[in-house]
Amino acid sequence: MLILVPWKPVVIVFGFLAALVLFSYFGSALIEGKNPFAPYGDLANRVTLRQPAEHSAPQHKHIRKASSPKSD
Repeated sequence: MLILVPWKPVVIVFGFLAALVLFSYFGSALIEGKNPFAPYGDLANRVTLRQPAEHSAPQHKHIRKASSPKSD
């Protein structure tokens, strides 16, 4: 016995589900603040908030005394 399957609706449903998964991945990555197109996933999504200690500029602490108003 031959079972005939209407392939057009199957392909449409499969394409719709694939697009839904793809858009939900991009949406969740953008909501989390990650780059969805970055290669190697988590390694490329790490964001450093400050410079490492070996690359930071030396801290110059200049203390400026406030000039007091001169009374005549």
